[in-house]
Amino acid sequence: MKKLYSIVITLLVITQLNLNAQTLLASYPLTADGVDVTGNNTDMSISVAPFQNGGIYSNGIYYGNDPDNGSHIQSPQIADFDFDNLTVKVDFLLEEHTEFSMPIIMVGSSWRWLSAWMVEDKIALRVNNGSIQETSDVVVDLNQWHAVSVSYNKAEGKAMLYLNYELVLTLEVDELTHGENARVVNSDGGIGNTYKGYWRNLEVYNSSIVASVDNQIMEDIEVNTFGDQLQVNIPFENNGISLQMFDLSGRNIGEYKLSQGTNSFSVPQGNNVIMVVLSDQKGNQSVRKLGFNN
Repeated sequence: MKKLYSIVITLLVITQLNLNAQTLLASYPLTADGVDVTGNNTDMSISVAPFQNGGIYSNGIYYGNDPDNGSHIQSPQIADFDFDNLTVKVDFLLEEHTEFSMPIIMVGSSWRWLSAWMVEDKIALRVNNGSIQETSDVVVDLNQWHAVSVSYNKAEGKAMLYLNYELVLTLEVDELTHGENARVVNSDGGIGNTYKGYWRNLEVYNSSIVASVDNQIMEDIEVNTFGDQLQVNIPFENNGISLQMFDLSGRNIGEYKLSQGTNSFSVPQGNNVIMVVLSDQKGNQSVRKLGFNN
């Protein structure tokens, strides 16, 4: 009976991994390089943006005004992008609030058709180069990591903004004026603003529901790669959290119980890309896709 239960759980996990593999178009950890670990896209275009403190740093200087000193972080044109059903998510840390508005993440480098913004200390959603926009009453704390997602579903006629996996704003949007530009960038070239702070874990999905299914507390767990090592940091009292590693065929290549603090594991040789599943006793899960140099 126990063996059958284990098989059923494994099949459920593999099913979830396959679903994520189908919807995840790009995944850039942005902790050491600009590589898409899914292998679907070319590297990010990066200038004056060092990798430090567990992410990539944007210094708040717009590169278009000062090419030598401004930070420029931009994805390539994302392959197989679905303009009618999408989510773009990134973890970010802000170093300052400003009196002028600044983008946290911009989708559409020259068309600027979907974006999350800071308006002083509050988060905002803008669509179609700001022709449709709203500022929330949600304050974003400085010097803390947050997850922000912008989503669009044409069938429902809605654009959505999530902060830390909670819905903050919904706007009615019948059509996107996107010009088929599927690039993600750290600045707004129209008004020449760039945020000051960090990005990590930039992900692009061809589904608008991804932003609402991730679990907040599980996403607070930090997962980083160092060579052939996987490091998992649990910043809270452990609630029976376990980790499973799978290769891209769905084969289980490692299974561990985790403790509070930093947990380190070696990844079997030959696995340049793996899926990591974090699970707790309540059934909450978080799936990460990671790349290694081993």
